[in-house]
Amino acid sequence: MKTFKLLITMACLLIVVACSSADHSITGTYILNFKNEFTITNDTLIIEAYNLQAGVYKLQRRSGYKLIRDGKILPKKFHQEAWIATFNKEKQVLQETELGRQVYIGADGHSMSFQGTYQKIK
Repeated sequence: MKTFKLLITMACLLIVVACSSADHSITGTYILNFKNEFTITNDTLIIEAYNLQAGVYKLQRRSGYKLIRDGKILPKKFHQEAWIATFNKEKQVLQETELGRQVYIGADGHSMSFQGTYQKIK
């Protein structure tokens, strides 16, 4: 009887681990830093599971930027936005329908493209 309970417990654990690990590879925090002649920008994109069964994710974008005008760096400004996107497994893309945003998942699983290439930090 103890062996039967142990087997049932192990089977349940395997099912929970298998279900919880599905599509979690895209969740995490991604960063992008860049500089050009007009701005210095630090972007953070946070992806969290919202409804895994439906493939829906919550994305938060946090940006800090300094404008460069006449060779002078102006004080840092901040911008934050959040939206909901659906994951398309075939195309490996998160699609937001309201504004048509698309976040492409890199083949390596540690990068994504959205107005630049973000690298996964955690």
